[in-house]
Amino acid sequence: MIFPVRLRSLVLLALVLAACSHSRVVPHDAPDAAAAYFAAKRGNVDVVARWSVAQTLLSGSRRAVVVHPNLWTFLGPGNIGGRTRPLIIDPNQPDTIYTGAVSGGVFKTTDAGASWTPTGDAMANLAVNSLAMSPADSRTLFAGTGEGYFREDVRGTALAIRGDGIFVTRDGAASWTQLPSTKNNEDFYWVNDLAISTHDPHRIYAATRTGVWRSNDEGTNWTRVLPTTVKGGCLDLALRAGTDGDYLFASCGVFDQATVYRAKNAESDDAWEPVLSAPGMSRTSLAIAPSNPSVVYAMAAENRSDPNDQVLLGVFRSDQNGDAGTWTLEQKRDGSMPGSLLLENPYTGSFSLCTDGHGTAGVVPMGWHCNTLAVDPTNPNRLWAGGVDVFRSEDGGKTWGVASFWWDERSSHADHHSIVFDPRYDGSSNQRMYVTNDGGVYRTDNAAANVSTGEKATCDLNATKVLWTSLNHNYGGTQFYHGLPTADGKSFLGGAQDNGTVIGGALGRDTSTDGWKMIWGGDGGYVAVDPNRPKVTFAESQNGAIVRASENVTGFLGYLNPGEESFLFITPFMLDPNETLRLWTGSTRMLRRDSPATPWTFASKPFDGNVTSIAVAPGNSSRVLAGSTAGSIYRSTTAVTDNGATWPHVHPRDGWVSSVSFDPTDTNIAYATYALFGGTHVFRSTDAGVSWTAIDDGIPDIATHALAVDPDNPSNLYLGTDLGVFVSTDSGAHWSHDDTLPSVITEWVTIGRGAWGPAVYAFTHGRGVWRMELTPAPQRRRTAPR
Repeated sequence: MIFPVRLRSLVLLALVLAACSHSRVVPHDAPDAAAAYFAAKRGNVDVVARWSVAQTLLSGSRRAVVVHPNLWTFLGPGNIGGRTRPLIIDPNQPDTIYTGAVSGGVFKTTDAGASWTPTGDAMANLAVNSLAMSPADSRTLFAGTGEGYFREDVRGTALAIRGDGIFVTRDGAASWTQLPSTKNNEDFYWVNDLAISTHDPHRIYAATRTGVWRSNDEGTNWTRVLPTTVKGGCLDLALRAGTDGDYLFASCGVFDQATVYRAKNAESDDAWEPVLSAPGMSRTSLAIAPSNPSVVYAMAAENRSDPNDQVLLGVFRSDQNGDAGTWTLEQKRDGSMPGSLLLENPYTGSFSLCTDGHGTAGVVPMGWHCNTLAVDPTNPNRLWAGGVDVFRSEDGGKTWGVASFWWDERSSHADHHSIVFDPRYDGSSNQRMYVTNDGGVYRTDNAAANVSTGEKATCDLNATKVLWTSLNHNYGGTQFYHGLPTADGKSFLGGAQDNGTVIGGALGRDTSTDGWKMIWGGDGGYVAVDPNRPKVTFAESQNGAIVRASENVTGFLGYLNPGEESFLFITPFMLDPNETLRLWTGSTRMLRRDSPATPWTFASKPFDGNVTSIAVAPGNSSRVLAGSTAGSIYRSTTAVTDNGATWPHVHPRDGWVSSVSFDPTDTNIAYATYALFGGTHVFRSTDAGVSWTAIDDGIPDIATHALAVDPDNPSNLYLGTDLGVFVSTDSGAHWSHDDTLPSVITEWVTIGRGAWGPAVYAFTHGRGVWRMELTPAPQRRRTAPR
């Protein structure tokens, strides 16, 4: 049973999913290494050369590395998508489109989205949040990294998905180069928007957390032209065409008092002027009417100190070039439908209305996360707004209609980040428009069709005639939090950001990368598959809502009611590998359920934070480890009989314990990883968790997320990090980077069965699921030529 419940998330509790900078610039004394590296990418040299070169490129010194017989294989999903923000179209070849997956790099299509190719996997940072194309040469693009909207934070307190500057391609994304001026530069950790002058293609503007920056030499040097200390910095740029100079607007501020600034001649050093700053204004998107550039729009969220924080403050319009004092409030959150719901979940916000009072409406504000505007190229009064859903106004923002319904699989996905028109759009013979959202890329070919209007506009999806097509075909940008293969290695199950729990392979009845299916809604999290009962599967949605599918029931049944317990947004849980009827999870204390027929038991007293990770020793169910948000590692040797027991703990360091795991061949040996910057990231214990020793040699200062031990050779370890996978062949004494997998945030690694034997599985937060066989592929039998 598939529940259409992609419920919107407000925040993700403080897991630092940050992409740290690390250059792959080839040392000047290693030209042969560079050639070998790129040959290895094409599979033309042996794995020893491949791994040696990768290690040289990362650290400049060679070290013994494990030799893998096979490369990584992408398993999908190609059809589920993932959070995508920028989209840009080649005006000379409109079927050529580039997108930026927030933590998966740059994708390119040359057939209007019928198929996609990842083009940025060699970039040192894949957190692509902005794109700009040179007006002089459409093969030249700039990609800004770092998602600065606090999507992964609690109220903007953590780092979000951090980038590392700006990258450029001059060959249509065949290769990318990092701009040295932005590398390891905290002014460019979050490049929220980019714009290129229409007068001088060498002049680039970047909106970052420290203001607006200008380069007059294609990024070689930068000058800050609009400084700011407001939270979030500057987030949106709008460049007006057809003026003598660079007429540029910038919107700055989120979760703080925001302001829209304007420079009539941004190429000069004239001061920028504030033109709009309504009280309580938070993140604000901007749009200029192409057919009448004196018309400028702004849509702002509202800062509040109640549960309505980040709902719509208003849609503003200026008919006088954005001059201060000329902005009029066209729509506010006044109860009018559907316009009041532009920046919140319209499904929950109108639930009472749509059920004629039989349900209760709920406010789910999203204005800080999904907030975008666009104006029809032919009509300055036809305004499009993207929030959770897509809305359209025919009268300059005064009244609105609904163009998408996120909860219907025939419509566009939820949480929209950009709206882009085909360069050939004329509003009649060509009505093609693209949107990006948390589900990837979608397109409509009848953008001028009727939309659903009136008081109950959000209730009737059939009233909207705008039709949507998913363009997620081999678009592997899915952001997983956790995942596992089935015991036979023929299927793969994982929980994904805003895409629920999805399954691929044989159980999904389609083994192609585009054959994955959603089997549970919400924001997916941890999963479990009972190896002894193949039809028993566990999934979860946000905040500890665990569900179970039994052998005799089609679909899932609720298995854990969070009640008054404090669960993490992504709550860890796992089956006991020795007795798979037993399930462990945690809130601020450990919970155990010994079978579906027994109630939950609080096995421990409260920890010093929320439970972040759990491990049960193979062969000994009484031995359990658990990590906390405070950095402590708790343990029990009587876990199966504990009832409110005090679990002893140690505190190797402060921070989020992202995983704990046992050596499957020796349960006195255990490992712990930490997901944060600074200090030690990986620890090893040889006394079942009583004491811990740092094993970080070879790991840069990045978040680490999960560790898997090869059961056939336990000295071989695989570590999921913010830069992909690192490998150790000596039980963690030394580490080397696996440069054959994209350097993407890798949330979970595990050893399972592959096509020919044991294999490593990587569930990434931005590039889907991958498998690397640990057994050599069988040689094809050669036949003599006839």
